[in-house]
This record gives sequence, C-alpha cells and structure tokens, in this order.
Amino acid sequence: MTTVYICGPMRSIPQLNHPAFFEAEETLMKAGHKVINPARMDQELGLDPHNSQMDGKFIEECARRDIDAVFECDELVLLPNWEKSRGAKAEIAVAQWLSKTIRLYPTMVKIEKEDICDIAKRLTSYDRQLDYGSPIEDFTKQAKMWSVILNTNVTPQQIAMCMIAVKLCRMTNSPRHRDSAIDVVGYARCLDLCNQATSL
Repeated sequence: MTTVYICGPMRSIPQLNHPAFFEAEETLMKAGHKVINPARMDQELGLDPHNSQMDGKFIEECARRDIDAVFECDELVLLPNWEKSRGAKAEIAVAQWLSKTIRLYPTMVKIEKEDICDIAKRLTSYDRQLDYGSPIEDFTKQAKMWSVILNTNVTPQQIAMCMIAVKLCRMTNSPRHRDSAIDVVGYARCLDLCNQATSL
C-alpha cells in the first residue's frame, strides 16, 4: 500500500482549503492508498477552519510535523494551486531531495510528465490570474501603454500575439527549451480568453 501525503495551499483560502484536502483524502483512500492529510491533523489539534487563525507558533509546529510526514510518505499528491503555497513549495523541495514521487491531483500524473498544455492551462488559470488578473484586464492595460509608445492603437489580442512572437523568437536559439513552449501555449490560451471576453 502506497502512503501518500496531500500537499496544497491553505492560508488565505476560505476554510483554509480543508474541504479540498478531505475530498482528496476520500478519493485517495478509495483508490487504496494510505493517506496523510495535514488538514485532518490540524483539526485533531483543535483548529477550526471556519473560525481559527493559524498564528506563528502553530504554523511552526505544523511545519515540523508536515516535514516529518514528507519523510514518512512514499509519494506527494499536489492539490490545485500548490504553486502559491510557501509551505507546499518547501514540502516539494524536501520530497525532491529525498527522490520521492510527486503527483498532481486529481489526474495523478507525475509532475515531470505533465503535458505542456496542462501546465499552460494550470498557470494561466491560477498563478497568472492571481498575480495579474484576467488576461483581458491585464492585456488591456498593456495595450494602452503600447498604444502610447508606438503611437498607434494596440489591442489586447495583439499583445498576446506579440508575446507569442517573442517566445517563438527565443525558441529559434533554443528550440528544446520547454518553458518557452509552455509560454507559447499559455499566451495562445490568453488570446482565446481575450477573444471570448470581447465577444460577450
């Protein structure tokens, strides 16, 4: 039986994201895994995800406990939006140091085997939008700046296409550079999202 540790974001999320942890726990147990669920461990310590705030001392204690859990498990399972969690990144770093298998939930694909289309969608759905807002909002702001600089009207869609061109140009020197290929797909998705937003 494989022992898996659920890894994901909590702070700044309603109910500390505990419902997502418990849903994953149930699914993983049904699949025959032994599950280490930090949300369950938090609640066993008396943390109420509806009312409690995690103070510095509690976070420090949980950090030690969770790193110990990474040592004990066979695999890490990453919940969506793990990229925004400092704790998750630390746990992943330890797991990688220990050569543990790391999978993405719910697909259970190994993180290094994730398709570039999936990566681009994940980044443009979570990471990018949290940092910059939706593509239409962000690219509209950029288009206004480019319009002034270039002394011509620039659209949000043209911003996306220009960024694709930048990445393609870089790939002429490094055609096997995976991050650039991911960026091309990501900007193409942003272009589509801009088109959808302007057609409403």
